[in-house]
Amino acid sequence: MGVDKIKSKILEDAKTEASKIISEAEEEKAKILEKAKEEAEKRKAEILKKGEKEAELTKSRIISEAKLEAKKKLLKAKEEIIEMAINKLKEELVKLPEQPDYKDKLIKLIKEGAISLGGGELIVRLNKRDLELIDDSILWNLEKEVEAQTKKVTVLKKGEPVEIIGGCIIETADGLKSLDNSLEAIFNRNLNVIRAKITEKLF
Repeated sequence: MGVDKIKSKILEDAKTEASKIISEAEEEKAKILEKAKEEAEKRKAEILKKGEKEAELTKSRIISEAKLEAKKKLLKAKEEIIEMAINKLKEELVKLPEQPDYKDKLIKLIKEGAISLGGGELIVRLNKRDLELIDDSILWNLEKEVEAQTKKVTVLKKGEPVEIIGGCIIETADGLKSLDNSLEAIFNRNLNVIRAKITEKLF
């Protein structure tokens, strides 16, 4: 199953769960408002002797507070759905290195990171699995491509393995600059966009 299909399946499952949770939240909201109206009418009768205006104000305040409470419950339900979808996407992120096209994506991330740092002598840090996946011939080819873009002599060397799901971390040889292109870092950098897209599709 491709990444797009996996994302679609996750969002479809989340949408089904969303409908259920939102329905329950709406029912709870209706109950809260109905209870508030009953309470308001009861309080109105109790203070009617103090004046109709005060009674109406009290009724309005009680209903307003109930509406606010209902809105908070609905927002909380939506936030729980969004977090559920994000957590499922994180679970799929771990499986991304198993995809057939992962090697090509990894090479692209190394190239983009090297170009962003302006080329030169760079250290490519990968996890243990990916250190075996990226051989010296791939790095040599990437050096030429980076040099063509940056107009600077570039040398790419493998560094010590790092504990990341996948992707890469590129560092300058002097250690003064680095760019985190690990899968988890990219996911976190795009979290706001991901949340917006999930919200758009679910609600």
